[in-house]
Amino acid sequence: MCTGIKINYDDGCVVGRTMDYEVPLKYNVIYLPRNYHYSNDLIGEPLYTKYKALGLCFENRSPLKDGVNEHGLIGITNEFTGFNLYSNKINSEKVNISSLYYLNYALTKYKNVDELIEDLPNIHISTRDSKGENVICPDFHYMFADPTKRCVVVEPKGKELVYYENPYDVMTNSPGFESHIRRLKKTMDINNLEDFNSAKNLPGGYDPASRFIKAFYLTKMNVRSKEHKEALSHAYNILSAMAMPNGFVRNKKYNYNTYTRYICVYDTKYKLLTVKSDTNPTVYHLGFEDIENHDERQDFFLNLEFTTERLK
Repeated sequence: MCTGIKINYDDGCVVGRTMDYEVPLKYNVIYLPRNYHYSNDLIGEPLYTKYKALGLCFENRSPLKDGVNEHGLIGITNEFTGFNLYSNKINSEKVNISSLYYLNYALTKYKNVDELIEDLPNIHISTRDSKGENVICPDFHYMFADPTKRCVVVEPKGKELVYYENPYDVMTNSPGFESHIRRLKKTMDINNLEDFNSAKNLPGGYDPASRFIKAFYLTKMNVRSKEHKEALSHAYNILSAMAMPNGFVRNKKYNYNTYTRYICVYDTKYKLLTVKSDTNPTVYHLGFEDIENHDERQDFFLNLEFTTERLK
């Protein structure tokens, strides 16, 4: 139940997302240095980082949920529920990896979207390793953007990874990206948004299709951002409108609430991570220049208590 958006500014762009989750969890920021062994592939060969990356993870574990690398490539994961999305066996002619670690692989291997797309035919995601044993392989799809402002969605189709150019600058959850675009174009004339009656006809639901349409409209109709701080501010305003408060959606499967745990926004030009929790309005930021020891994996934790500052 997550929503991702991209907002351009004059010489870069920002990419942000809501992290909506249905069970209790802890999350934090991690820094991955170059040449760091973060996992093994499905054959058992070690996977090392080529580039540095910053991002958010669950339970201080290495799989990233969203992040940025030292070249300004940004990526986010979103749930993408489906049936038989991935193969159940490895392909010896390709790089075999779980969907859990594909974002790590992409952010620490590629400089930009062009490199990622060029290498996509060489990637094989499987739910089992070379021994035939099951591995953790969540139903994910991904959105990537880089300093050139190119944005793509990568998702499984026919047990392979395919990509879609994403000039719409939005990603939510299932159904597939093409289905979202068809629904969007049935709802409004995307080339004439000024005539759309948003106060009356904009979807108000929190299902993926409604959120896709709403996020698209809010993003495209937002005032133009000239520089990165304006874009960051606008992204947080839009994502706050997409956020789900605790208690709004009751998840009967897990006997818990589905709600937005954090909102984060990354910047391509300054290679910057920013994030705020659902309980604390403070926006925290971290850049690669803030890392004291660039050769070690490091973790950072948000203050989750509600905080304010006295007016001066």
